[in-house]
Amino acid sequence: MVKPITDVLKIISYIQAKNYIIPNESNLDIFSFKPIDSAKIGDATFYSQYDKDAKKLILNSNATVIFCSKHLQKMSFKTKSALIFLDDPRLWFLRCLKKFVNLSKQHRIHSNSIIQSKKIGKNVHIGPFTFIGKNVQIGDNSIIHNGVHIFDNCKIGKNVKIQSSTVINSSSFGPRRNENNELETFPNLGSVIIEDDVEIGANTSILPGVLENTVIGIGTKISDHVYIGSGMKIGKHCMITGHTYFGGSSILEDFAYIAPGSIIRNGIKIGTCAFVGMGSIVTKNVKPNTTVIGNPAKIIKKNSDSNYISS
Repeated sequence: MVKPITDVLKIISYIQAKNYIIPNESNLDIFSFKPIDSAKIGDATFYSQYDKDAKKLILNSNATVIFCSKHLQKMSFKTKSALIFLDDPRLWFLRCLKKFVNLSKQHRIHSNSIIQSKKIGKNVHIGPFTFIGKNVQIGDNSIIHNGVHIFDNCKIGKNVKIQSSTVINSSSFGPRRNENNELETFPNLGSVIIEDDVEIGANTSILPGVLENTVIGIGTKISDHVYIGSGMKIGKHCMITGHTYFGGSSILEDFAYIAPGSIIRNGIKIGTCAFVGMGSIVTKNVKPNTTVIGNPAKIIKKNSDSNYISS
């Protein structure tokens, strides 16, 4: 017999929720976390919107518990699901999933990996066909997936996750034409520093600086197929989505968000809590707390606070 992983009352206690509804004679056991359109009895789910379709969707759901917007509390309707009213249902759904579902995997260093450094922390996972160069530091509890290449002298913090086929600290790019119009390549004297709790998606390239380090700040999340140019400085808790290109020596300040397919010219500074819209071509500095979009990117609004990302 399958045992429940938690129950509704434990979830409410963990969240410290003050506003919720539990139908009479409700089965409170939770066995899984599912999307709302496929959730059944025994499942926890969420729905963040509070538009005209929200009530209908929640009424038709068979989920045992639904994390939903606090704005729905104003509506009077009965449901067979327990409802928990929250400022950010998606965030609390994520937190409860990590709290109650065992997502841990056995960490090990695969025999097919090539490791030239002795500065590997505790409980580090390194997947097969991965290369770790000389003098690379990797902090405790970090996960390096299959086929990652991390070249000499990088510093990687604790709890970092790097997905497959990412390349870090390969040669920087920035050749210079000489008097004969031939290209001469700079050596790179800088390296790459990745701070704690950073996540990096698959097939991403992170180049070292020519004379200084490329730095990725604490808690930043980078998606797949991203190019981080030489000497770039990325602040803390930034969100960079897929197919984004950053030219060398650009700066991304704390809590900024870059939407898919954006291109940022070298030397550009994007301010704290800025939002760069999908497919933007950024050729000028972006002020803090502003949203830009287009080619070339232009300001379309000022952001009231840093919570716009979670909407």
